[in-house]
Amino acid sequence: MKRFTLSRRTMLRGAIGGAGVALALPLLEAMLNNNGTALAAGQPLPRRLVTWFFGNGVALKDVANAGAGLRWAPDEMGPAYPLTPQLAPLAPVAEYCSLLTGFDIKAAAAHRRGHHDGVAGFFSGHPFIELPHADNSYSSKFGGPSIDQVAAETIGGLTFLPSVQIAVSKRVIGSEGPTLQFMSHKGPDAALPQIFSPKDLYIKLFASFVPPNDPTKPLRLDALDAVSEDVKRLKLRVGTADRLRLDAHLASVAQIRKQIDALAPECLLPIQPVNENGDFEGKEPLDEVNTIMADLLVEAFKCDITRLASYQYTGSVGYTVFHMLGQSMGHHDMTHDTNLNDSVDAATIHTIEAFAYLLKRLKDTPEGDGNLLDNSCLILGSDAASGYTHDVFDQPCIVAGKGGGALKHPGIHYRSPSKENTSDILLACLQSVVPEATQVGSDIGLSTTPLAQLKA
Repeated sequence: MKRFTLSRRTMLRGAIGGAGVALALPLLEAMLNNNGTALAAGQPLPRRLVTWFFGNGVALKDVANAGAGLRWAPDEMGPAYPLTPQLAPLAPVAEYCSLLTGFDIKAAAAHRRGHHDGVAGFFSGHPFIELPHADNSYSSKFGGPSIDQVAAETIGGLTFLPSVQIAVSKRVIGSEGPTLQFMSHKGPDAALPQIFSPKDLYIKLFASFVPPNDPTKPLRLDALDAVSEDVKRLKLRVGTADRLRLDAHLASVAQIRKQIDALAPECLLPIQPVNENGDFEGKEPLDEVNTIMADLLVEAFKCDITRLASYQYTGSVGYTVFHMLGQSMGHHDMTHDTNLNDSVDAATIHTIEAFAYLLKRLKDTPEGDGNLLDNSCLILGSDAASGYTHDVFDQPCIVAGKGGGALKHPGIHYRSPSKENTSDILLACLQSVVPEATQVGSDIGLSTTPLAQLKA
C-alpha cells in the first residue's frame, strides 16, 4: 500500500462569517521521508536564523579598572567550557552554545558613537550613516541590511512571512534615529518596525483574517474552531503519532491564546516604540511577554510560517527597569553608575534567562529525527561591551544551535587571538541558512571569511 504523504505547505482550512481561514501545520511524519531526515518531496528540513539583542552590554569585572574586562566569559576555552554565573542559565542547552570573545567590530573602526557603532556594526557589518541631529545628541541609520534581511532576500519567499520582528521591552529610544530604534533593516532607509504586542503577533501568525462586512478591523476569530472539520478529516488519513502531534499543536496554540488573554489589557494595546503605555501599575510585564513571544516564535518555526526573526529583548540606550529584581532605575542609567555594577550584573543574568527560555523551547520541540534547535542558528549580541565604557571590542556574543549541521556541536568558547572581525561570525551564521553566501557587510566591515571555528 502506498504511503500517505503530505506537502509541507499543507494547511488546515475552514470558514467563519464568510471569511476563509487557514492554519499552518507542524511538521508531521506524513511530510517526512522514511528516515525522518528530510521532507517527503526530497527537500532538506528548513533552517532558521534568529538575531537576539539586548541593550547596554554587561557588567564590568573591576569597576576601578574599566579595562580589566567583563563579568561574562570564563578564562577556559574550547568545548565544555565552564559557565560563569552570567552564563549559568544556559546550562540546559550549553552543548548548543558557542561563546565568542575577543572580537572587534571592524565596521566601527572609526569609533564615531558607541551604541550606534555597536548595534549597526554587529548585526549588519556595515558602518552606520550619520543623520542630522540638531535636536538630539546623535542620530544615525544602518549603512546596509541587517543580517536577517540579507537572508530574507534569498529564503524569505519560501514561507508565508519572509521574516518577523519581535520586541519585548517598550523602553526603546526613538530620538536618535533608526539605528537605535529598530533592529531589523532592509537597507539604510527601510527599517522594519517591531511587534511589541503578543496579541498583534498572534494575529499576524495565526488569525490575520478580515471579515467581509468590515474590512477595517482584523477578525477576532477562533481559528481553531473554524478548522475543526478539516482536522477531523486529516486525522482519518494520518498515523497515530501524527494524530497526537496534531492534538499537541492545537493545544499549544490554544494555550498561548489563553496566556495572551490573561495579560493586563493595557499591555495588549498597539504602541509606538517610544511609548510607555502598556504597563501594569507602572511596570512592564517583561517576563510574561517574553514567555509568550518566545512561544509564538517557536510555533511560527514549527509551522514554517517564517524562518527568520529578529528579537529585541531590551533596546539600545534603553530604559528598561528590571523591577522583578527589585530595581527602580532604567538599565542604561545603571550602566553609567559603577556603584550599581552588581545591579547591572543581575540584569544580565535575567536577560540570559530570557534567551535560555527560547533555546530550551526550541530544543524541546521535535522536528524530524531531531529538534528545532538542531535546525536553527541564533546570534545573541548587544550594542557595547559595557554601557559604561561604550567600547565595541569584545561585545557579548553567543551563537546557539546546530544550524542544520552547519555549525560546530558541541559548542565551544573561542577567544580571538587577533581581534577578528565580528562580520566573520555573521557570515558563518548566514551560511547556515544561505550556504551560497560569500560575503557580509561592506567597506571596513566587509567579511569574505566565515569564522572557521564556528563551522562544523
